[in-house]
Amino acid sequence: MLDLDDLEELFDDLGYEELTKDQLDVLLKIFQNDFIDEPFEIDGRRVKVVDKPSFNREFRGYPETFVHLITRESKMKGQRMFDPARTNCLHWIKPILLHFEDPRIKYYEFTDNKGVLKKHFWFQEADFMVVLKPIGSDLLVVTGFKVDVLERRTYLKRYRDYHGL
Repeated sequence: MLDLDDLEELFDDLGYEELTKDQLDVLLKIFQNDFIDEPFEIDGRRVKVVDKPSFNREFRGYPETFVHLITRESKMKGQRMFDPARTNCLHWIKPILLHFEDPRIKYYEFTDNKGVLKKHFWFQEADFMVVLKPIGSDLLVVTGFKVDVLERRTYLKRYRDYHGL
């Protein structure tokens, strides 16, 4: 298991082009290992993913949560598109969640505009956010992403508001 100090990007040469079959295989193996083969809990709640096949055109048939973790919604195209920044940090998600009590992880909860409560785990030093959603007695992985410079203020405000700072 990676420590927070050991988190590095997975691929040195990952651009906005398509993933190679070998890269996709490596990513899928990490996802499979981290979330399916070696499940884990946070505060007694199992962390789960949606493993039913995705209908995303580029990644049809791959597990839905996996596709969500390597793509980002394009506001211009109205669909999810490959995101190298997210993809290159896929293997960070489990270590961040397992080290959620580390003072470098800024944890907060936020209810979105649809009324859905989401748990945020922000590894601020690396600008990476993991979001989970409570589903019954479990926690569902919603997403993980690199925090854009323009979003930092919003997330910091949410963190401070949640903790009354």
